[in-house]
Amino acid sequence: MTQYRIDYGDEDNRVTETIDADQIVSEDGVVVFFKGDDAVLRVNEEHLHNGDELPIERT
Repeated sequence: MTQYRIDYGDEDNRVTETIDADQIVSEDGVVVFFKGDDAVLRVNEEHLHNGDELPIERT
């Protein structure tokens, strides 16, 4: 399992945290962080500020 630092939120409420995830998938504008079969976090892609630094699989 890999740890990823993510930066997300709108202009007034930005959050930076570390997430343990096996897989990161983007589908229909939503980025989903998976740990095994469980989704541990869902973020609208427009609110993910460091998406270019993450290994996101696009479907």
